Amino acid sequence: MSDLKMTNLKEINEMTLTEFNYRMYALRFDVLKEEYERYKLAFAIRDAAATKNEGTEKEPKEVYRFKSPNDILDYEVNYNRLLDGKKIVFTDELEEVEPENNDFFKAIAEINNSIR
Repeated sequence: MSDLKMTNLKEINEMTLTEFNYRMYALRFDVLKEEYERYKLAFAIRDAAATKNEGTEKEPKEVYRFKSPNDILDYEVNYNRLLDGKKIVFTDELEEVEPENNDFFKAIAEINNSIR
């Protein structure tokens, strides 16, 4: 319960389920903010020093792969996800992959629609 900033056993025992759920909801936003702040710090000290070559073989030019913390953990997207009751995801997990064979999934959708 220390994550919820509660250390008094009496207060913990008197807490309702609704209050617990609201505290857990708020805790997720606190966790998101802490994670975002960690990544901002990492970029401030260039701990995330991954580079890539954008030059030619004769004139190599190393540049950082990531331009900002949002390239790893998008704060606004995750804030909205939390509002929708979804979990925090990193930027590379946001891309939804389209299946190559859509006909299979369309057939399943048609079967499901005909059952209803």
